[in-house]
Amino acid sequence: MVPTIALRVTELLCSRLCHELISPVTAVNNGMELFADGGGGDMHDDIVKLVSDSGGQASRRLQFYRIAYGFGGEGAAAPGLADSGKLLRGLLEGGKLVLDWPRATEDGADRIGREATKVLLNAVLVGAEALPRGGTLAIRIGAGPPAAITITATGEGARVTPETVAALAAGADVTGLTACSVQAYFTARLAEAFGGRLDVAPQGAEPAAEPDFAIDPETGEITST
Repeated sequence: MVPTIALRVTELLCSRLCHELISPVTAVNNGMELFADGGGGDMHDDIVKLVSDSGGQASRRLQFYRIAYGFGGEGAAAPGLADSGKLLRGLLEGGKLVLDWPRATEDGADRIGREATKVLLNAVLVGAEALPRGGTLAIRIGAGPPAAITITATGEGARVTPETVAALAAGADVTGLTACSVQAYFTARLAEAFGGRLDVAPQGAEPAAEPDFAIDPETGEITST
């Protein structure tokens, strides 16, 4: 099934993507302007490092979102666990989050399929939003099919906001979405389009139905079964 998304969701996702890119792209532009004004003088090496680091950051973010949001690599095999982990580490590099990613031989098969990979990458973004002060994102993938995926966000103040919980719910109203909650909405709808579900359940509680995905609003734990 091909996912369909409302225009407002597309606009918010574009806004989110631009927000992710504007900082490194602006830094590259500022560095090049300094070069154009005379090469930077004593700051030459610092400017070169700024341009290099910022350009690398922008490139890594584009590589990640090309797979998570788009049709990157369409027709090719889905990224394996190692490649998916590389994409996520590149996205998180330099930030406050630590990624605990399974080795290919550790949990489950090396490949979990294109659709599951897409849901996983987006679900990790939801988990990251549960850690505004930083922390660790631990991903575990059990044997399949279907693969059992658990994403646990651990850190000070870890929580899923009510706004995110509302966006995850089936039938969530797109008019109430914001640039902060659209990622959760998109991930839930993506899971549904691929035959899954993403439900919210307090830790230890039984969900109302057997979900394919569940998120603990207190701990930020996301589970796929």
